[in-house]
Amino acid sequence: MSQFFIVGMPGSGKSTMAKFLASKTKFNCLDLDEVIEKMLKKSVSEIFRDEGEDHFRSLETKFLKEIIKKEKSFILSTGGGTPCFNKNMELMKKNGTTIFLNTSTDTLIERVRRKDKRPLFNSKNIEETINHMFNQRIKYYDQAEFSVKDNNREKTLSIVNSNS
Repeated sequence: MSQFFIVGMPGSGKSTMAKFLASKTKFNCLDLDEVIEKMLKKSVSEIFRDEGEDHFRSLETKFLKEIIKKEKSFILSTGGGTPCFNKNMELMKKNGTTIFLNTSTDTLIERVRRKDKRPLFNSKNIEETINHMFNQRIKYYDQAEFSVKDNNREKTLSIVNSNS
């Protein structure tokens, strides 16, 4: 049983990395936000808008636990906030290998500007929002077993291969 959890800021490349890793290994690729959207038949943005962030965070934890329980081997792209709430980082570390995609804030800003469907980035000052969020969340991301800078695919793949 090998369970891998990709964590990092919104726009860090978690979904893309998880798909890449799954294509190079025998593991299923899962995306926590996509699982939630499929089960609720609502987008993450709609859940935030209609029921609020607290409700979304409880759903995140619920589905994270279900995935861990039901799936034996996988690579899971988590939401940017997943490790920061409800002791989710503790849960992920207990059940598998955590990998932090440590992406520069300049890259995050550029990517978030391109993709404006993210519910926590509706503000006018994206730079300030990202820097503030990064500073709040880094203490959780730093708890990951591994940290990968600049979306280094080869390094991340070697982590998965040596921990499976």
